[in-house]
Amino acid sequence: MKKNILYTIIFLTSVALGVSCTDFLDKDLRTDTNLTYEQIFQDPHLAPGFLNNAYTLLPDGFNRLGSAMMASACDEAEHSDAGSPIRLFNSNSISASYNPDDVWSNMYTGIRKCNIFLKELDGLIVEYNSIPEAERPNYKGQALFLRAFYHFELLKRYQKIIYVDKVIDPFDEDEIYALKQIDFHAAVELIAADCDSAANLLPNRITDDAQKGRPGKAAPMALKARLYLYAASPLNNPDNDLELWSKAESAAKELYDNRSQLGIGLESSFSGIFTTPYNNEIIFASRATNRNDIESANFPISYQGSGYTNPSQNLVDAFVMSGTSYKNEMNGYDANDPYTKRENRFYATILHNNANFKDVPVETFVGGKDGLFATSTATKTGYYMRKFVTPAINLEKNETARRPWIFFRYAEVLLNYAEARNEILDAPDKTVHDLINLIRSRAGLRPFRNTSEYIQTKEEMRDYIKRERQVELAFEEHRFWDLRRWKDAEVVLNQDIQGMQIEKADDTFTYTRFTAAKRSFDPKFYWYPIPRTEILKYKSKGVTLEQNPGWE
Repeated sequence: MKKNILYTIIFLTSVALGVSCTDFLDKDLRTDTNLTYEQIFQDPHLAPGFLNNAYTLLPDGFNRLGSAMMASACDEAEHSDAGSPIRLFNSNSISASYNPDDVWSNMYTGIRKCNIFLKELDGLIVEYNSIPEAERPNYKGQALFLRAFYHFELLKRYQKIIYVDKVIDPFDEDEIYALKQIDFHAAVELIAADCDSAANLLPNRITDDAQKGRPGKAAPMALKARLYLYAASPLNNPDNDLELWSKAESAAKELYDNRSQLGIGLESSFSGIFTTPYNNEIIFASRATNRNDIESANFPISYQGSGYTNPSQNLVDAFVMSGTSYKNEMNGYDANDPYTKRENRFYATILHNNANFKDVPVETFVGGKDGLFATSTATKTGYYMRKFVTPAINLEKNETARRPWIFFRYAEVLLNYAEARNEILDAPDKTVHDLINLIRSRAGLRPFRNTSEYIQTKEEMRDYIKRERQVELAFEEHRFWDLRRWKDAEVVLNQDIQGMQIEKADDTFTYTRFTAAKRSFDPKFYWYPIPRTEILKYKSKGVTLEQNPGWE
């Protein structure tokens, strides 16, 4: 009882001192108010449960900001709810005082949970054997991976972060405020080291159903590949240091070369990736739960959905025609029949006018049951999102389906590898084309068959890979960050969001492009502002926390 009182005093005193949860301090270490810290880590159920609790900080991309996905904060989509905070990104309206995607607190809370677990994995857990010795390497690998993941989530947003690899004493202000922000590339190497350590400890494959949603060896390898790709990109590599691109290529190549051993590869069905939990293409995903909020938020309005995520015409234009070669990719396109004979990813990603959905045609034409202006949240672009949703779900009966949020999948690895290799070479070689061919073939596009069909210049291949990522990875939270790391955001995100207005007369449709939304992007938004509360808290202790450029 005395220890319980002591921990409560520690918690309250920490709050009184102004030490917020945002600095690595998930200070109340109990998961049950009747348990002491020691009791948690000596119990064979609660000790692993402490690490399990750290997984709760993983983000859910389906509901990143309430009902909104990050796709609506870039050129992929428009969110149809006029009151959604996602709109603040599109008008340069977030600030250091209010950022709907401010993850500073949550990520440092997750990091602290991992550090506490790692400490006790060599301490109380050993003393009480609450996790069998043979299982400890796996648990350590999980904690190191999560710590790396949470640091990366901070790094890609805030640039100069505080890297924390130990448990901070909440009473010791000297220890708390002695930790300094570090350079972006210094943080990259520390995160990469955690990825390497995790990969050395984790199993090649997760075969136990009870462990689905936990990382295997491929997960930290995929994180490292993405990490180095970001580090090599123009935003973080203005001098185009090829050594950084070489690190990105090597990290992705290692995954590619060991794909059989790791049990990963491309699925034959593109649409099936997102509705079949833990298929071979998924490298790491959240725990799959029974849910229908994805459908409720995104089904077209006549199907009992809110229809929130409306793909843009900008995205639709990136999909090419089925069966075509790169040099003839829009062969057969008819502006009076724009949705016929498109590549198969288009139909798995976009719900367009007259698309068959639940055996009933979607009607996005003006006056149609799902059309423009039909309700306050009806499509604002003439389209609805098809990707991720399960048509078979009956929302009236509150039916559900098991779905995880996918953090890493194999197709991204192929694109990462191709992009990094292309940047190293003077001109794209056979390896780059072969990597792209794997994805083109599944999409029903004609592969590059010989050197006469190859893309000849680095610049042209760079542009092609950018578009391929836009299509293949649509709505998966890549485009938002890709445009930033490429430093393309100030061009792309200053362009209007386009829609398609469709009019129906008798059985004939006419199609007119229109501006669905105005967008603007201030270059200071390449980085999020560090929360003002953190800046002021450090300042009150005589310590400077450096804000990102352009933010006050």
